[in-house]
Amino acid sequence: MDIKDFVGTSPELLPESYLAGDLEGWGVVERLTGGLQQRFAVKARGTWDEAARVLSFTETWTFDDGRQDTLSWRIAKLASGRYSGEEPRVEGEAEGDRAGCAFNWRYTRDTPQSGGDNKSMVLNFNDWFYRIDERVVMVRGSAGRAGIPFSIVHATYRRL
Repeated sequence: MDIKDFVGTSPELLPESYLAGDLEGWGVVERLTGGLQQRFAVKARGTWDEAARVLSFTETWTFDDGRQDTLSWRIAKLASGRYSGEEPRVEGEAEGDRAGCAFNWRYTRDTPQSGGDNKSMVLNFNDWFYRIDERVVMVRGSAGRAGIPFSIVHATYRRL
């Protein structure tokens, strides 16, 4: 799949617009081979700074085992539908592209895991966001290591 496949589709997904404000979400993590790994709920809030062209976006994921993971993003809007992002646990920079109703977000993050306060794993993420309507975006993402996915995330975000 290529972001160019979505040119001209609507409704348009502009991360700086859709992710500004309060959102909530829900989803599941599945093994690539099938089978439910985890369920989760998300609470998020974003603020767009037009002058700096930066979105500050914080999302807290609460998993069915009670574990929480909070991501604090600073996402810069670049030229030609491109984005870059920083988050304290992300290695290097996140990269994003948007066209029409879609946004593709890629990054590598030291991600907290179940089983202890200090247990984490460096994972590669490749997330595809699809705008459904004014309030809803659906996400299909993959998580893996060394570029090989082993989990699939399905999430739905709703603007409040």
